Amino acid sequence: MITIKQIAEIAGVSPSTVSNVLQGRTHKMTKETLERVRQVINENDYVSNMSGRTLGRYGSKLIGVVMNFDQRDEVNAIQDPFWGGIIGDLEHEIRNAGYFMMLYISRNVEESLKMAASWNVEGLIALGCNTDSCRKFMERAQKLQIPIVFIDAYYYGGEFSFVNTGLQDWTGGHLMAEYLIRQGHKRIAFLADAWEPIGVDYERLRGCKKALEEHGLIFAPDDYVCLSRNVRERGEILKAFLKERLREYSALFFASDYLAAWGLNLFQDEGIRVPRDLSVAGFDDNLFARTVRPQLTTVKQDIAKKAYFAVRQALSLIRNVPLEPEQTQIRLPVSLVIRDSVAAAWPGPLEPAALRA
Repeated sequence: MITIKQIAEIAGVSPSTVSNVLQGRTHKMTKETLERVRQVINENDYVSNMSGRTLGRYGSKLIGVVMNFDQRDEVNAIQDPFWGGIIGDLEHEIRNAGYFMMLYISRNVEESLKMAASWNVEGLIALGCNTDSCRKFMERAQKLQIPIVFIDAYYYGGEFSFVNTGLQDWTGGHLMAEYLIRQGHKRIAFLADAWEPIGVDYERLRGCKKALEEHGLIFAPDDYVCLSRNVRERGEILKAFLKERLREYSALFFASDYLAAWGLNLFQDEGIRVPRDLSVAGFDDNLFARTVRPQLTTVKQDIAKKAYFAVRQALSLIRNVPLEPEQTQIRLPVSLVIRDSVAAAWPGPLEPAALRA
């Protein structure tokens, strides 16, 4: 395999000039020199020695993407289209910036940061963090001097300033609840997969509650339903809910399309007709929302834009470019997508056909 020194000899430049081209530091060289070096690189199919890069003084060109995934032991970590989508969009943005993405899925903050340090990553993007894991990441990342950006994080501690790209989750919860109320639904349950809703789920629930409050409606503690992160337990919980409490509600608002689509399949098996017997709403507008039947009424987020801004933040931190205050906490807008899973509520109490049998 051709070396940097050999490329330099062929191009008639110094080895450091070739290294600068490979590292993307080309702002001080002429266009002619840049094109000549690139031509030699391409003609000789040069492949960078990554082990040398990670030890080099110019940086590894690696950005680590860490999924703090400690939730579902029985499923693939990126089975949910949201996770697969955001990882794909991050890789696209990182590659376009001239970097390489290293994906690491872990349930342990210390383990993730050891990986980052051992590979000499230039920056980290962290997904799926709650307040506790955010604090741990920031504490350890500061000690290791690794820039870190979060996606969809909410940190309520206050002792750290952190960089994050997320959504207007509260607004999304409010939008959906407001729409359900306009459709005549007065008893709405909110369903997620944590015993105590945190982060994005907590904010979406807060928005839902506020909309109900503005219309003089009550959201009781029992109106929050935890479905469990274990698939078998989730099915048992939802079946018990259908049997014992479904008569209390005309609409269910799931915290994600993944859960809503899962629920729609179970409802069909149990003879519950959506939306005739029960209206169902989700959040994300991902692949599930468009492929299930009936198609989901949901809240749309743009995960490609989320990845774009997170990578821009990470690159600024890596390059020591100061971020303006509004650039450190980005909350992207959301919108309502109306499809087929929500119908106007009946004027009186409705007993689904499956329960009348």
